Amino acid sequence: MSEENLNTEEFYCTECKRIVKEEDKVCPFCGADLGETIEVEEKTDDSEKVGEVVVKIFMNDIEAILAKEQLESEGIKCFIMSDNYGGMMPALNLSEGVKLIVNEYNYEKAVEVLKAMEMF
Repeated sequence: MSEENLNTEEFYCTECKRIVKEEDKVCPFCGADLGETIEVEEKTDDSEKVGEVVVKIFMNDIEAILAKEQLESEGIKCFIMSDNYGGMMPALNLSEGVKLIVNEYNYEKAVEVLKAMEMF
């Protein structure tokens, strides 16, 4: 096994979870935007793990996008996750929903912003 293979880091699509190349901007499998990442601020206590949590599940993309834009304008990094086969089966949003996801430490602030928008 070559040294090059030992030090390679794998990158995964946030939507379909398949392995993608680091330089990919769009997932070649599902078309998801790979340019969007959540930056994790450094915490002083290393014992606390930072994960993602679902703030709200919307019934359509439009509401989720509006909420995402508002959270980002307030400085809250977030992303949307849905499984509707790349927009080919929008009816799946009715059963699964469109999830708006933030880091755990931004959850309370995100809830406040969504309540102010009357979306929570």
